[in-house]
Amino acid sequence: MGLSGLVSRNVAGYVRNFEVCGEWKEHNLEEFSKLGRVPDVSMMLNSLVRVAIERMGILDCFSWDLNTKMLPTVWQALAQKTTLTSLSIKFPSKRLPSPMTLVPPIPNLQYLKITDIDPLCYPDDISYLLVGCKNLRHLNLHWSPRMREACEPSTHVSAYFGKCEAAKYSLPLKSMAIQNLYTYDCCSCGDNIDYDVLEEVTCLNSTGGFGDYSRTAFMVDRWRKPTQYILPKLRMLRIDKISRSQCDFLGSVQGLERLYLLGQTNNSSNLVQENSKDVLQSAVHTPPTSDTSSPGTTVSSSDTSNNLSASLQILKAAYIDIIVRNHGSTLRHLLLIPQWRLTADDITLIFRQCPNLEQLGLATEFGNFDHLRLLIPFLSKLRVVRLLGHVEESGRKFVETMRELDNSGIHIEKIGQETVNREWSKLRYLELGASDMIYEIGGRYKLDEVLDSEGKEVWRRHVKKVSLEEVGDIDIWKMDSLIV
Repeated sequence: MGLSGLVSRNVAGYVRNFEVCGEWKEHNLEEFSKLGRVPDVSMMLNSLVRVAIERMGILDCFSWDLNTKMLPTVWQALAQKTTLTSLSIKFPSKRLPSPMTLVPPIPNLQYLKITDIDPLCYPDDISYLLVGCKNLRHLNLHWSPRMREACEPSTHVSAYFGKCEAAKYSLPLKSMAIQNLYTYDCCSCGDNIDYDVLEEVTCLNSTGGFGDYSRTAFMVDRWRKPTQYILPKLRMLRIDKISRSQCDFLGSVQGLERLYLLGQTNNSSNLVQENSKDVLQSAVHTPPTSDTSSPGTTVSSSDTSNNLSASLQILKAAYIDIIVRNHGSTLRHLLLIPQWRLTADDITLIFRQCPNLEQLGLATEFGNFDHLRLLIPFLSKLRVVRLLGHVEESGRKFVETMRELDNSGIHIEKIGQETVNREWSKLRYLELGASDMIYEIGGRYKLDEVLDSEGKEVWRRHVKKVSLEEVGDIDIWKMDSLIV
């Protein structure tokens, strides 16, 4: 009905944002795929979408989020829209072979997001699109997670940036995000990005680091080469893998304003011995030794956990040193992985060297809670604090303790009492270990007919518990997800 109205009535000319989403029913899809044919209903759907797009004279943003592939006829219509600046395309999650499409350039495109890329089933060639979009500033590429899960190196970076390399063209991107890329090292695409203007980088589940599985080691180890590129304008970095090479990269840039280190979800009992050894050896700059276990060798979960814990502590010290030394004076947002249970000295160092923090997420032990409470007022710009929990034993104990206090109602009372002073006036949100213990801190109010021991009026701040959805737009929560 919606498409019919856009095609048959004079309303398409008023549309600026057009999203095609939902579930599209197709019969005998597998049979059509075996014959190398596109179902007639899919061709009719794409034809209607094309007609609607052609009637949209001011179309600015287009999104395709259907469970069926977008066909060349729609790409051709989009290529003719000089007003289109934002494009989001999602490939189907159901794997059915389909013909390759050569995606044409879109003249004034500035934002491009493509998700669930599957090179074997949906091998659309976007290299012409990348080299032809001279105004492209934001690039977001998300591959199917199946590629890494199945250890399937079915693509290469040159498949996307090869035309840029041939034309000796460097993309003037301001932000770039990749997720689930499983291929050989990306050194070949380095010359195809103008690093002098790149400001934001997101890299999720794509490079090597702590917590990798042995079956992906052959690929991810090739990514650990030191980078020779300098990013003078980098202001935001968001990654989910920590390693010595990543730490060295942090040391090669200056002036980050937002740094998000996302925690790993891997179960340590599923990791193999050589991963923990590799991380530990790289952390202390020692070459691999001859007794490193061969791929597939397993050890007990307790031994692996001990090795990983030691590796994490060494990396924690190196990361914190680089963060406060190179970025402390400019950092506004800082999120550290929950596996790093920070000591009182670690917390003091961060608070002393990062005076401009506005949003902070870290993990610590319950014994350091009072120390943290005393330091928070010294960060005059701090608005959001997240104390992180984790599935490991220390993290679980912290969350359990906080939840017991929450059930007794102590949190709301104590937060309202502790934050009433002027030095706490900027603080607005506080998380205590889990997403079901997030508190919003409001304005001050006076307790009626209550005086303190000196006969003065008693003031408190309004405190209420809020859901994760209510704070989802705040960066320290928004960026803490494996979604690019």
